[in-house]
Amino acid sequence: MVKTLLRVLISVVFIALFAYAVRDDIPSIMHALQHVNRTLAAAASALFLSTILILSKRLQLIFETEGVPIKLRETSNLTFVGYFFNNFLPTSVGGDIVKAICASKVTRQPVKSLTAVLMDRIFGLSTFIVIPSICLFFIMDRINNPTVPILVYSFLGLALICFLLLFNRSLARRFGFIETLLGYLRLADKARKIYDGLHKFKSHKAVAVEAIFLSVLGQSISIVVLFMLALSLGSNAHVVYFFILIPVVHLVSMAPSLGGLGIRENAYIYFLSPYIGRENAAALGILWLGLLLMLSVIGAIIYLVRQDYHFSWKDAVVSS
Repeated sequence: MVKTLLRVLISVVFIALFAYAVRDDIPSIMHALQHVNRTLAAAASALFLSTILILSKRLQLIFETEGVPIKLRETSNLTFVGYFFNNFLPTSVGGDIVKAICASKVTRQPVKSLTAVLMDRIFGLSTFIVIPSICLFFIMDRINNPTVPILVYSFLGLALICFLLLFNRSLARRFGFIETLLGYLRLADKARKIYDGLHKFKSHKAVAVEAIFLSVLGQSISIVVLFMLALSLGSNAHVVYFFILIPVVHLVSMAPSLGGLGIRENAYIYFLSPYIGRENAAALGILWLGLLLMLSVIGAIIYLVRQDYHFSWKDAVVSS
């Protein structure tokens, strides 16, 4: 309860900061939203829905690698449900917890379900780090915010460390104190099974290549969707800025909050204002929130209809 209240408080604080930051720009933000190119915005929304199919295919691929056959329709449902629960759980990836629980109810294999969802998230996040790292290398001198390269390459360094620990057992053993700590919490056996499941992807290079391709495709489409929304608001910024800055915004939104709410909208203003203007950056954050809510509504309907997905929070403790 205390953690939930803390997340709510963080989101409320950042929403208040967002409102304060744009207090003088509210008329221009409303003007931008009222005069948005509806045809272009509708096309962007339709394109955004295609990312669900791509991400669902990636999740299906990972499940099958775990030896768990699952239909694409099922992984699509799980993806929508994950978006819905992102609204109530910590950070913008909190819905993965529910996605794993719901998947385990369908597959009857909780550890493998959690492993698959975690690996799916790892592929997604790694791609979101690599894309801006590569783009930034070519136009570093055109980015006038020194925070951007610091964040991008800090995330890249952290990702490399995590990958080394994940795929190099000898290095991971040097952090045995973590397993000891988990032992006190009676989680060591489950954590070891999950680690083994993630580690074995080292032997599935073809699957990894396909998953990375799907990740790049899905993330690129999401970035193009935001670029199209910016164009619908009247922006003329080059698309390459979006391939650098949008991943940074979404990585920052992983900070504790309710689905990144408040943090994400402030990040749009901070990072994108120099390129598309404050009013357009704020309006873009609102439009993106609208797209996420659209997915959330679909996810809520699926969760209500699928009785076999329903769970109690004690199910969050994965049993072997």
